[in-house]
Amino acid sequence: MSEQEQVTASILKAQAELDQALRELEKMPALAPETVAYSAHALNNYLTVTGGTVELLLHSLAGHPNPQIKHWLEGLGHVTELMRHTVNQLMTTSPPKDAKLRFLKWDAALLIQRACNYYQRIADPKNIFIVYESSVNVPPVWTDPVAVGAVMDNILSNAVKYSFPGGRILVKVWDEITSVVCSVCDEGPGLSQEDQAKLFQRGVRLSALPTGGEASNGYGLAVAKELVDKLGGDLWYESAPGGGSCFLFRLPAYQEQH
Repeated sequence: MSEQEQVTASILKAQAELDQALRELEKMPALAPETVAYSAHALNNYLTVTGGTVELLLHSLAGHPNPQIKHWLEGLGHVTELMRHTVNQLMTTSPPKDAKLRFLKWDAALLIQRACNYYQRIADPKNIFIVYESSVNVPPVWTDPVAVGAVMDNILSNAVKYSFPGGRILVKVWDEITSVVCSVCDEGPGLSQEDQAKLFQRGVRLSALPTGGEASNGYGLAVAKELVDKLGGDLWYESAPGGGSCFLFRLPAYQEQH
């Protein structure tokens, strides 16, 4: 299947799921806790349709004589990614214990790559370069894509905050038979033993300070850990070789019996 056919299939799948989600959303109480998470899914599928359509148009109109066409489409793609970031934050701010997750067969490698593309814009003012690497034929995962987006949002946000200007963040994705693993490693100051002992605790601020004066509320990693646990995976920390921090998480690979 060509790249264009894959994008088209992704659009059709997301469109069908969006229609179903909207029908079910209409039946839910407006202020029910799970409504936030469900709305995030509906928005995520809408953005998948929009983003995929923009990719197809950019490919089809690559040789268009009016350069403004490319500029407009790239702008639409950019704001689509901004909204995808906002959707991820909806899941982050909704307490995981109340969040009703929706498990789907999903391309985790593509989701993570798009998160890296978005955060490269955030990293640019600090001259930080995000490098994405993926092994060949990473299998799909059985997961909640909005929750995974929220996890990546938290981990990449921290990596950019605590990296020194001019540094590099290396993101890798690979498969381990029954699971898919992602690692996010930075070249920042790393974490002390004392801070490592307090990781993943809600509201606990670590002694390490963001290198650009960014704000930190102490909840991001705790929420990420809770979400990965609910997804049936695992999230952990390792000290990066030569300094820095490395956060890794594992998600179950899709199995046909699902």
